[in-house]
Amino acid sequence: MMIPMIKTSPTFLSALTAAAILVFQPSLASARTTLQLDNGNVLSFADGSIDMVTGSGELFDVVMVEYGEEIVRADYVRIDATGNFGEADWFVNELVAENLEAVEEELFIGRTELRDIAMGVLASDDEMVDYEQYLTPGTSVLLENMGMADEEALFSVDRVASLPFAFDMLNNGQQIVTSAGFEIDGFTMMPLDGSAAGADPMFQKLAERGITDVGMDLKIASGVRLAGDSMTMFYGIEAAMRDLTEIRFNIALSLAQSAYSQLLPMLSSPEENGAALLGLSGAVSLDAAEIVIDDSGLLDILVEIAAEEEGVSDGDIRTMARIAIASTLQGTFPENAANLLPPIEGLISQGGELQILAQPGMPVPLSSSIGFMMLPDMAIQQLGVTVTHMP
Repeated sequence: MMIPMIKTSPTFLSALTAAAILVFQPSLASARTTLQLDNGNVLSFADGSIDMVTGSGELFDVVMVEYGEEIVRADYVRIDATGNFGEADWFVNELVAENLEAVEEELFIGRTELRDIAMGVLASDDEMVDYEQYLTPGTSVLLENMGMADEEALFSVDRVASLPFAFDMLNNGQQIVTSAGFEIDGFTMMPLDGSAAGADPMFQKLAERGITDVGMDLKIASGVRLAGDSMTMFYGIEAAMRDLTEIRFNIALSLAQSAYSQLLPMLSSPEENGAALLGLSGAVSLDAAEIVIDDSGLLDILVEIAAEEEGVSDGDIRTMARIAIASTLQGTFPENAANLLPPIEGLISQGGELQILAQPGMPVPLSSSIGFMMLPDMAIQQLGVTVTHMP
């Protein structure tokens, strides 16, 4: 089970880890402390101190310079760590930074908090497959008040935070993460005047409704429940465009613990283990799944854009959409089209919430999907699929 991780800026992280071999050079002229790093970078700060072994310390008005150019600035950095700064055993108990700016990327982070992370191992591992070795139940990541700009738009995020981590042991003694995830609150994109993004029909329609930026929230979570020799894995995604639409997806899969132990190392190089992964797919079963689309205005905008492009009315676009969907459903699910079509038509004509739910009477192996592609109506029956609409 792969868990999305949030890594610190590679430039900033490499500069910090390189400080394991620092040369202390106080600058009397500028009244700043300057540390010449072994990779040619220079770290300076107006006040504070740093432990040359563990990297623990508290720094004020921090500047990182690379080949004469400022690459990172921060008003304040505090590190509480153990091990050897920058080495594989370097463990960060707490890292706090305020008003951190990656100059070249034009990225600003008002507050950064990292806790209980094996940063030395993380910095040296590009694949991040055995992610549980970096984490503890106390691990957390928090980024607040982020901002970034490019030629097309301004981007901001109120908050990025990891969800609480939890761990358990398989019967063979292998430790696994049983709860993890992250959430993004208040992602906003504001197109700049005169930019291609600002001229996009979607943003023009939003502007007509008094919406000058697009706001989104996202939450991704995963979990595992162990029972005897089996395990059930849960994955969920919640995504929302504020005032426009919300989409939720949840799925539960079950398999034997022994199968999980075989599958996990193969996921690091699936291109080399295709046949084995296909063979083990029969050991993974679908317990339940859900997709919910809650439209509160996005569909109206998409219909208006399509109508203007085609030179027809909004009603004509909705009618054409219903005809196209009816034809597709009838051709794909001839035995179930009559039950599937009305709720989908309801979403097209009225908006509201569309729920697609799969609740099989017993877990269905994923390997059955091959047969379902040949007999789609059988999939509807065996997976217990229902489609409902609420205005």
